[in-house]
Amino acid sequence: MNVCEIFPSFQGEGVLAGVAQVFLRLGGCNLGCSYCDTPWARSEADACRVYGWTRKLATVPNPLDAAELLERVTSLWGRGMHSLSLTGGEPLLQAEELAELLPALRREGMPVYLETNGTLPEALAMVLDWVDWVAMDLKLPYSQGGADYLDAQRDFLRLASARHVFLKVVIEEETPPEELEWYLRGMGAAGGVPLVLQPVSVAARGGARGPHGPRHGGGRGALWGRERDEGMAESVTDPGAAVWKIVGISAERAAELLRLAVPFFDDVRVIPQLHRAWGIR
Repeated sequence: MNVCEIFPSFQGEGVLAGVAQVFLRLGGCNLGCSYCDTPWARSEADACRVYGWTRKLATVPNPLDAAELLERVTSLWGRGMHSLSLTGGEPLLQAEELAELLPALRREGMPVYLETNGTLPEALAMVLDWVDWVAMDLKLPYSQGGADYLDAQRDFLRLASARHVFLKVVIEEETPPEELEWYLRGMGAAGGVPLVLQPVSVAARGGARGPHGPRHGGGRGALWGRERDEGMAESVTDPGAAVWKIVGISAERAAELLRLAVPFFDDVRVIPQLHRAWGIR
């Protein structure tokens, strides 16, 4: 399996923000989101970096087999851990390998929390038996160069609804209100599923500016994130993470987008990336 990094930290996004997890970040992604804050994880990594709470523990050549991953994750697991977070990149690109690893995690009593772009329903079906939570991003066409994933995301949600699931969509000043409304309407009978509107994180310095203020993390901000994450971080408390600010959207604009969402979802929340604000991985 191709793994970028393994580390313990606190979940910084969505309805479970604040819970302690062991994170398994897999390499490779099938999308190219304009606001991506981990662009270096879009590609497979040559080596996996393993972190503890206070220091970097090891650098291990890829690929890693299920036995070694289980050993690494178990060494970081401890009292108070909520779950193992599978993140990326897009974890489901490696669904076949996950189907070997996840049953072993289940035998060790580790719940699994899947962070996914929600565009690969067939891959989800391969691992759903061993997944407890699904954090599913909604991908509006404007952020995907015009590509429309609505049908695939509806199919994905139908499967994911068998587990604890919530939806998340990144919002910024440039988010087209009419596109957001169309997409949420198109998700169909998802009213009982929580929806998180996540303000985009942008660079505190070096970021290009758009017509409404600082641009999203997919530009210069993402490059700062890449420099820090790949080259400077030696622990969960990332000294480079402080270059991020959550200033990509005004409160007024966020409230406008929330008003568009509430007719389609019973539970809508605006939650920024708390790990970016805190300055941790």
